[in-house]
Amino acid sequence: PRIFGHEAGGIVESVGEGVTDLQPGDHVLPIFTGECGDCPHCHSEESNMCDLLRINTERGGMIHDGESRFSINGKPIHHFLGTSTFSEYTVVH
Repeated sequence: PRIFGHEAGGIVESVGEGVTDLQPGDHVLPIFTGECGDCPHCHSEESNMCDLLRINTERGGMIHDGESRFSINGKPIHHFLGTSTFSEYTVVH
């Protein structure tokens, strides 16, 4: 199972360890073409196809550990395009 959705608008409820550029209450637009800010594509004026956050419909978990942050009855539900926005709450990279 997978939670679909690849674009949305929302309000940050909480942030993880090490997140410094967002805080609870911020309005955000999670989209499937994220930017790490460090790779050559992110520094290019011609492309926004980030090496780290490149579109990958196969990835079902978080980038850093491959694990899903969603579950039901103890079984994982996979992420979709790093956003899974067809849900009331979501977890993004």
